[in-house]
Amino acid sequence: MKMRMASAFAIFLLFIAAPASAGMSDAELKSQMIDSYFYAGEEETRQAFNLFKEQSAVTDEQLHRVLMDIYHEAEDKLQTLTPGTEEWNYSRGLVDSVIRWLPRCKGIPIKDFLLANAASEERHCNIRHAAILSYLRVADAEEARNILLRFLVGEDRMDSQARSSILEHAHTAYREAELGKKRAIIESLYASLASEDAKWLFRVYDRILTRLSPQYASSEQRRDILRRLIQAKPTCKADEYAMEGLQNMLRSLEETTPHTSINTNLAVLRERDFSQPSSADENIALEIPPDTPAVVGTVQEKPSRGAHKGIYAVAAVAGLLAAFGLWLSLRGKRGSA
Repeated sequence: MKMRMASAFAIFLLFIAAPASAGMSDAELKSQMIDSYFYAGEEETRQAFNLFKEQSAVTDEQLHRVLMDIYHEAEDKLQTLTPGTEEWNYSRGLVDSVIRWLPRCKGIPIKDFLLANAASEERHCNIRHAAILSYLRVADAEEARNILLRFLVGEDRMDSQARSSILEHAHTAYREAELGKKRAIIESLYASLASEDAKWLFRVYDRILTRLSPQYASSEQRRDILRRLIQAKPTCKADEYAMEGLQNMLRSLEETTPHTSINTNLAVLRERDFSQPSSADENIALEIPPDTPAVVGTVQEKPSRGAHKGIYAVAAVAGLLAAFGLWLSLRGKRGSA
């Protein structure tokens, strides 16, 4: 009886896995990506895709080819659609998702493509932000530093709302990075905070940096930058709303004596060689795992049509497995009665 039940269960699993293990055409992969896996930013979906990719024998080259096919198709449609309509938003969402998925194509040159999308002022802000996040994920230490400084304080500095999104993306990239890149990201945030003029953004910087850097949390620069921003002229209504909270924070910081210092000098940062090893203390600090999610307060958009099909399919398989397990259990009980 047990042997027959084990065989039946094996056949059942084979039935479920067979469609995924036989490989698939570009057209099939394209349909799977759009219908099931375009959940940019949802780690569970990324993990499920890793299994799907392995079982389906999808190569990085095929994935890149299919993603770029989706990208060009959606781009062509965008040129013919009225901005803000459902169809336009759907096509823009596909472009956004392609850009977020491109880092999954290991070994394929994508940096120039991502940087061009990030730098284009003609692109929708969501697409630009997606390109910055994806670029940060594949960049080396110096490239990560350069793109952060470019859009946070440099010649292509974005508006304060966009800068807020970039900070969250830097947080995500930091958690995935090796030590040299971690140093580049965190020191770029130090320097860009020192150049910040929006009061309300101090709270965003501070929330991230205090969780990533003990040196920042107890530094004299943290207190001094906050004091400077409080005294500065507001740049927008959000600055006025933020004042009371910032003043309370400053009072709290002034009750303790700072005992660390961080570099906020842009010129020094631009000359820093992150391929050189840092001090042991610095490495230990960078290895402390943050106790917060990778992206705090960021809601990623998804294409609206067919987006839940993948979840429904996974739920259906899980339901079938549970039902089959229950059936086996009931049969076992009847057989032993």
